[in-house]
Amino acid sequence: MTAIRYRAVDVGAASPDAVTVAIEPSGDGTPKAAVWWESKGDVDADEAEYDNVPDALAAAEAARALHGFSETVVVIADATLWDNAWGDLQTEREPIGRIEDTDITSDEAEILAAGIEAERDA
Repeated sequence: MTAIRYRAVDVGAASPDAVTVAIEPSGDGTPKAAVWWESKGDVDADEAEYDNVPDALAAAEAARALHGFSETVVVIADATLWDNAWGDLQTEREPIGRIEDTDITSDEAEILAAGIEAERDA
């Protein structure tokens, strides 16, 4: 069985097409979580707090599927709070705009960039 993969985002990062789960230590040091999303189309913004992370992640995944968000992201200031039993947390950021370590040619990069610009202008 494949584990669910979550993408870590920075505190304060805007994620308009995602459900966000923020994980922090509770008073006794155990992780607790909050789940929220921004308004999108006919979907109103919402937020809820959870005493445990598995319940928060399950609620976030249900909200993502119900409301049509593209992903569930995680805000976690202390990565030691993450339990791999909850899924895979991708903490490395993809280098946006950097192609040095890829096999993409400069001609292919120009074609991709033109396509992105055309989508932005649409």
